[in-house]
Amino acid sequence: MAGKPHTRTSTSKRTATARESRQSLGPILAARTRVRPGAAPIVSLRGELDIAGTDALEDLVLDVLLRHGPDVVIDGFGVTFCDARGLGALVRCANEAGRAGGRLTLVRPSHRLRRLMRLVGLDRLLCAAAVPAPRRPGGSCSTMSTHPR
Repeated sequence: MAGKPHTRTSTSKRTATARESRQSLGPILAARTRVRPGAAPIVSLRGELDIAGTDALEDLVLDVLLRHGPDVVIDGFGVTFCDARGLGALVRCANEAGRAGGRLTLVRPSHRLRRLMRLVGLDRLLCAAAVPAPRRPGGSCSTMSTHPR
């Protein structure tokens, strides 16, 4: 993925069963990464997914894939804005997961993100399989993969 990482870890917790870290991916996008043994890592996004944070997001997802295996979950509940660069970053991250032999799963996309994906047709292109939605407000779950598994 592109360029020098723009991430800054602000906090990190480690236990015998899970590890969590928080990172600033730009001026208005933050991520929390949770890693649990035997489960795909979860990257929760909060803020605006636009040109200011896309390179850092791609770097973060690539790092998660390299360290923790081919699957990754992106929790989009906290995304308040997303532009074409943000959508492109999600597609590139899904492609990286596919190249690694896994998949990127988008869960709980915010209403705005879900609506934007539907408007541009990415919900049909990237949502290869539906998975059960978490029992929390925020919407559906979608598996994003441009590569069959």
